Amino acid sequence: MSDDYAGKGKRRPQLDVPIELIFPDTENPRLAKQRDSISDFDIIKTLYDEYDLEELAMSMSENGYFDEEPIILVPKTIPAGIDVNSDTDTVQKQLAELVKAKKIEFIVVEGNRRTATAKILTDSELRTKLKIREGSFPSPKNDDVREDLSILPSIVYFDRKQVAPYLGVRHITGLLKWDAFAKAAYIAQNIDESVKGGEDINTSIKTIQQQIADRSDVIKKQYLCFKVMKEAEDDLSFETKKIKDKFSLLTVALNSPSIRAYIGVPTYKDANFQDRIVPINKTEQLKNLLTWIYGDGKKEPVLSDSRRITSELAPVLASKEATDFLIKNHNLEEAYERSEGERDYIVRKINTASSSIKYALGFAWKYKKDAEIKEATAECFSAIEELQKMINSND
Repeated sequence: MSDDYAGKGKRRPQLDVPIELIFPDTENPRLAKQRDSISDFDIIKTLYDEYDLEELAMSMSENGYFDEEPIILVPKTIPAGIDVNSDTDTVQKQLAELVKAKKIEFIVVEGNRRTATAKILTDSELRTKLKIREGSFPSPKNDDVREDLSILPSIVYFDRKQVAPYLGVRHITGLLKWDAFAKAAYIAQNIDESVKGGEDINTSIKTIQQQIADRSDVIKKQYLCFKVMKEAEDDLSFETKKIKDKFSLLTVALNSPSIRAYIGVPTYKDANFQDRIVPINKTEQLKNLLTWIYGDGKKEPVLSDSRRITSELAPVLASKEATDFLIKNHNLEEAYERSEGERDYIVRKINTASSSIKYALGFAWKYKKDAEIKEATAECFSAIEELQKMINSND
């Protein structure tokens, strides 16, 4: 059974498991941002705080748990005496006996949100620990529903690798897609495990692509971005929480040829994933890029939304003059105006000033005696005289 995987081979054992024998998954890609929080409570709290369990709870508190949606489990440890290669009926009977005797515990590899919701609905101590006020979160409508939620229909695998293809299809290319960082973390996790098992990176990537029918190179694109983030974390000690929260911004940035050129990163098609992605001599540029996109705790990001990565930041980094200005002044708007060269920038500024003066002419007659307007006009005239002298100078 250990060589099989989801969708191939023998039918998996399925049984009802009491919720107290089920524990959340610290390796779940959706929770990868909070990987430092490793306690079961921390995981449930993260799911409660950030993943909108209330909608699930409203349904489950009324209907109980739908048996048509079993969660997927792996044992924390495989008990001695159980033969995972036996026929399904034998294994299922052995598991059922262990569950009844409470001599086995499981980790959820698919269904963490549903499991956390059921735990919150059935465990008053957990609700208190989460500081859930009475009436602010659904409760089971009666004892029958509470009892139904205390035992969850489950499909059991003995190795999480067996279920990896199913998770990939479901959450990377399927309808229930994870967010950008969860996808990248899942991909990196599976590649790293394969490499530790003796497989080379390129073969591992190809295997995952085949398993989830990835025809658009999502695997390579996300893995490239993940490796760039890890190199920033390892080489620059760059705080990556903001990157993980808005990982899609990095994927947008690395789609731009001028941004990739600035940090020396190849396309996902040309990348050698066995080596570094960002050259050592480009780490300072990588730090600049991430600071402009995410901020660094001292400086705020220069971007207000992702569209400006392509429309403004990319043209700036294609111009040395504009890039130097952005490094010195941390002002994307001004840098972008210089992205077509200093001469064009000056022409645009003069034309803008000329248009503004012409516009003012239409109303100036009303304010002939206004001291402030007279002073501003004099300053403007003086600046124009200086500019004219400089332009007409023979030096």
